[in-house]
Amino acid sequence: MSEPLLSVKDLKIHYAVKSKNRLGNAVAYSKAVDGVSFDVYKGETFGVVGESGCGKSTTGKAIVRLLEPTSGDILFDGVPSHTYSRKELARRVQIIFQDPYSSLDPRMTVGRCIEEPLLVHGIGTRAERRSRALQLMADVGLREDQYTRFPHEFSGGQRQRIGVARAIALQPELVVCDEPVSALDVSIQAQILNLMQDLQKKYSLTYIFISHNLSVVKHLCDRIAVMYLGHIVELADKKGLFEMPSHPYTKALLAAIPIADPDVESMTGELSGDVPSPLNPPAGCCFHTRCPYATERCVAEAPQLREISPGHSVACHLCGAAQP
Repeated sequence: MSEPLLSVKDLKIHYAVKSKNRLGNAVAYSKAVDGVSFDVYKGETFGVVGESGCGKSTTGKAIVRLLEPTSGDILFDGVPSHTYSRKELARRVQIIFQDPYSSLDPRMTVGRCIEEPLLVHGIGTRAERRSRALQLMADVGLREDQYTRFPHEFSGGQRQRIGVARAIALQPELVVCDEPVSALDVSIQAQILNLMQDLQKKYSLTYIFISHNLSVVKHLCDRIAVMYLGHIVELADKKGLFEMPSHPYTKALLAAIPIADPDVESMTGELSGDVPSPLNPPAGCCFHTRCPYATERCVAEAPQLREISPGHSVACHLCGAAQP
């Protein structure tokens, strides 16, 4: 493959937890992301999945520099992202947020919301910005007469269309999609996903698609990273992940997908217990407290993400050998 558009190397994001004493010193750290590494290639849709609290949204926010990493590197076109100014990075990397209402300024009209990035970056005259906004509205399925309306006058799906139009206004190369359809009805989800695919082709976009909905990820993504407690436990292309999952956690996620046909047997892989606290993650493998195949080695030694077949990497000592 060609050189990656984005490289994330050993990314760590730890939040200091303050004590209640008068000194107010940090007494512990919540390890939201703890050593994540992956590459994203131009033109692909890279999925990141996992339970709530696994660190996937935190990773996405660090990529667009809404959060500063504790350690690790984020390289864009081989250049550390922190060497770009925020304006330079914003022209190349944008984000679509989960909530299509709170991410829009209620005091701004739709036209102004979409034009704001152009105005901040000093792009075009007022007439040119309006023309660009109207073109983007047409691209995402909004009418010209909606230009002067406010966000509260739109449905959830229409608001997300506005958010998508604003995200691509600067013609970025990479768009981080932070659960962009999870707040929408299923029928509207399909419309937005199809719209995003059409825009990807038209504007040559690269997506990082963050979601906990495996069905959506299967429909949209080319490669998928599975996260658990701040770590990537499996990384594979779509076919490899859904047809030959290797990590016990991935198997459990796939087993949780409901099957409408009662004659089709679902996958086995039910989990027991709760997700450990990121304030006190378990030693060794982060998943061993819930894994039915855990051994003494899993308790003592953290597995490294390693390739078990071309393009398919797993962080598991067993690598599926002792699993059914």
